[in-house]
Amino acid sequence: MFFDFVNAVINLDFGWFVWLVSANIFWLFAFIALCFFFWDGKTNKTIAGLFLLSVVAWTWIDFELMSGWILFVGGFLSVYYITKVAILTFAENTPSLQNKLIIVSEIRFLALLLIYNLFMR
Repeated sequence: MFFDFVNAVINLDFGWFVWLVSANIFWLFAFIALCFFFWDGKTNKTIAGLFLLSVVAWTWIDFELMSGWILFVGGFLSVYYITKVAILTFAENTPSLQNKLIIVSEIRFLALLLIYNLFMR
């Protein structure tokens, strides 16, 4: 999707932008509401956040398609949240890991991404 956007910008394909807005009207308003909420209704930050959120989502989707790795699918997300609760609860109750929750969370995510994509799909 990101490369389609870049192609449309380079070719000045305004019809593609009309199609994009009309085919994704729900997501457009959902992203606008999300950005409006997070940036306290400031118009410039809402528009910049909408653009940034869209580009990041498109690049993740393109990364998944090109690499074959799964990141946004029901099975992965269910295992992700179950392990998140279990491992972060363990880390919160362990005195030596209490101040390293972000590192524990990132290591858990990367390990789960590797294990899921290599062995579970």
